[in-house]
Amino acid sequence: MKSNDEKIGAEFLTEIDFLEQLDRAFARFSQPMPTQHEALICILVDHWQDLRAEYGYAGLFALRRQILSLLARHCGEGATVLNLSESGLAALVHGEASDGLESQARSLFQALGRKTFGLGSDQVAITVSFGYCPFDLRFTSASRMLTETVARTEELRSDGGNEWAPVSASISAAQASSDKRRMLGLLMQSLRNNRVQVIFQALLATQGHDAHCFQMLPRLRAADGELITAADFLPVARSANLLATLDRWMITRAIQLLSDHHRHDPIRLFVSQADEMLVDERRRNKFIRQVDEASVLDDRLVLDFHLTDAMAHLRGAEKFFALMRDKGIGICLSLVDDHSNWELLENRLRCDYLRMAQDFVRRIAHSHDIAHDLDDLTRGVRQNGTRIIMPMIEDAGAAAHLWSSAVDYLQGNVIQPAQERIHLGD
Repeated sequence: MKSNDEKIGAEFLTEIDFLEQLDRAFARFSQPMPTQHEALICILVDHWQDLRAEYGYAGLFALRRQILSLLARHCGEGATVLNLSESGLAALVHGEASDGLESQARSLFQALGRKTFGLGSDQVAITVSFGYCPFDLRFTSASRMLTETVARTEELRSDGGNEWAPVSASISAAQASSDKRRMLGLLMQSLRNNRVQVIFQALLATQGHDAHCFQMLPRLRAADGELITAADFLPVARSANLLATLDRWMITRAIQLLSDHHRHDPIRLFVSQADEMLVDERRRNKFIRQVDEASVLDDRLVLDFHLTDAMAHLRGAEKFFALMRDKGIGICLSLVDDHSNWELLENRLRCDYLRMAQDFVRRIAHSHDIAHDLDDLTRGVRQNGTRIIMPMIEDAGAAAHLWSSAVDYLQGNVIQPAQERIHLGD
């Protein structure tokens, strides 16, 4: 038989049942495409000892039932509730949109402050401390999320109460780098909330240019404000099958920049991609629709693939490269060196740019006859119109040595450090 609390709409659960439901909800949220949004709320009655002294525990329990009824009215009868104490509760609430959930929580907080509650033959007004925590994969577990939500709400009450506050996980760059699960949570949350950071590194043309070229590089911003480099989180993304999702996000961001903020600027953006475009025809078709709808990408967007990926999917690469030539989208192949299959690059994998491997750049920069060595290696592809990029140059002497060689672009921190915004020079 259901208790009076359960008849109100929202449902008090035993501690074990609540934690099991919370774990299942967190597991659902951890899937790539969750079907609903969920959040934890914590409500603690301020100055509850005064109410206990006046109305006893019977009064506190009657107040709790009325709070539960108000919670069901504002957050839906599907909420499940954990009785934390005589003065507080936690609830798992559900909704179709995260913004809607937050709005409902704020509305509940305001209603609790406005409402008068009947206790015995009298009425009382209360204030509450209210913590709201949308599900966040930066938490290591559902239990951790509950603990931090309640702890944060307790802090609000200790500081005087009558306050609503969002609760979020705080992961520093050091914590994320040392814990793969936390790194994954930070990545998934950044993708879901459209908060992946992008920085731009310029490619310096050695012999004039027709556009300002920039490579787009993804970063994750930690709670301490530090940017986590792709080298730190891409292995986690790859193992969790999120690399394609990140690639799609980067493509969409590049198209937005070229279509909106820099629609009339002479810029060209290089965007690194894994092999999804080369193997998935549906993904290729979707990208082509994006290109057709944008209509301002001709010779302004370059997709950058690892040479090994193109070689592993040769037929798909040839087909995709041909499609991109027709659409005016450039192709760059990266991690190329003197041991690469240059006959393949000259014939079946013709592309617009070759980005050389870092070790090769380091070696060739100290060559005694750099012009001869590079010319012998690149003559065939350059006859096809392919341009050569020397990346990751960190030494001014190497930059000066490479400047006069048969390369088209230099890139690296000594050339220009990556920046969070595109700056166009004269």
